[in-house]
Amino acid sequence: MPSITTLSRGQEFAVNSSFKAKRDMNASISRLATGIRTQGGKDPVGAAIASSVTTQSRSAFVAARNANDGISFLQAAESVLFEIANINMRLRELAVQKTSGLLQTAEINAIAAEENALIIAADKIADSKLNDQDLLSEVSIAINVQGSLATVGAANKPQLASGVANVDKQMATIMTALGQVAAGMNALKGFQSNMNSLSTNAAAAASRIQDTDFARESAILAQSSIMNQSALAMLAQANRAQANFLSILE
Repeated sequence: MPSITTLSRGQEFAVNSSFKAKRDMNASISRLATGIRTQGGKDPVGAAIASSVTTQSRSAFVAARNANDGISFLQAAESVLFEIANINMRLRELAVQKTSGLLQTAEINAIAAEENALIIAADKIADSKLNDQDLLSEVSIAINVQGSLATVGAANKPQLASGVANVDKQMATIMTALGQVAAGMNALKGFQSNMNSLSTNAAAAASRIQDTDFARESAILAQSSIMNQSALAMLAQANRAQANFLSILE
């Protein structure tokens, strides 16, 4: 004869079923609340893969942002070079004008004064900085998830001077620098597009692995809730049956 403190087999089944159903309910509620399918020890391999892929996605996003910052830097450098090119063209006009034998000394001195003022202005413009970095210089940009660097920018800073020969020499330097800046911008745009694509696809892959399937998890929650209620009802019936049995013995 079972003692009062001993559970019957039916009560044990009901308690175990209720415990399992409640555990499944709590797990489903947790996954529905957080949106993370791999939470609570479910699919640990998937959780590890999703974390790794998410890390790559975030790193790729930062690399794309680095490339965008580099493009902005080079656009500012391009504007500086265009302005210096305009000044250099004016210096050539003045150099040609100054060679004319019809000019008086005062006129030649006036041209020289303008040349000097333009050269000083060009030197100051060439020293322009962005975030304390010389615009007319090479910079290294991290352009992928491994942190690999791409060096872009103007390799040489133009130094303007008066005279046709000097002006032509510096114009070649300016054109070379503009080509280097344009090439850098195009390269960074390619890196940026690649990293944006990688970031988006990696995030989507991680989402497919770890995100909760709300329709399926909601169905599991409903099923677990029904099972829990059923187990509790059976436990109540088992308790009543045992109580009835004990009342007969009294």
